Amino acid sequence: MRPPLDSTLRFDTFVVGASNRLAVAASRAVAEAPGTAFNPLCLYGASGTGKTHLVTAIALRAQAAAPGMRVEVTAGEEVTERLHRAIATGAPQHFAEAYADVDLLVVDDVQFLSGQHETQSALLRLFNRLQGAGRQLVLTSDRPPSEIPDVDQRLLSRLAGGLVVDIGPPDYELRLAILRNHCEARAIATHPGTLERIARLDAANVRELKGALNKL
Repeated sequence: MRPPLDSTLRFDTFVVGASNRLAVAASRAVAEAPGTAFNPLCLYGASGTGKTHLVTAIALRAQAAAPGMRVEVTAGEEVTERLHRAIATGAPQHFAEAYADVDLLVVDDVQFLSGQHETQSALLRLFNRLQGAGRQLVLTSDRPPSEIPDVDQRLLSRLAGGLVVDIGPPDYELRLAILRNHCEARAIATHPGTLERIARLDAANVRELKGALNKL
């Protein structure tokens, strides 16, 4: 049984800054009206920039607005494994059937589909089917889809037909806001100037930034 979505990864707990403002706006639009705005929506950025937080927030908001909505949040590796299991059991049609009734499909880390030609073809057919029925697709990647090596051009064309948005690394102001938000959520008290010094560290992403705070 799939574990429930992390209820802490909501829009109101996501810190917005210059590097992610467009991605947040697009994600909110999709969550409010799945299947009508930006379909598919593809968010890309380096690890630790908040992609998983945003797509989880989309799923949570959509479910809250329409409790009967069927939402599936999965990962590129899991999609591949599910297809291989279906083929191994001699019933490849079970792959598409597993997602047939999904209203909102989120596939995290689609870069893992690189070189998986059979999976890409099956996913393209699934995307065509879901979009044709007005269902919403949301994907994430660690790079622009066009830069993922060895990907079916038809699949890239399908993604380009929606909205592809990058999430850049946080600047100083956003890093500081994230640290303050993290401390408030955990009731952590710091000396004046401490968070400002941490925010100036050369952290590659939000995870490293929070890790620096945790070490302190």
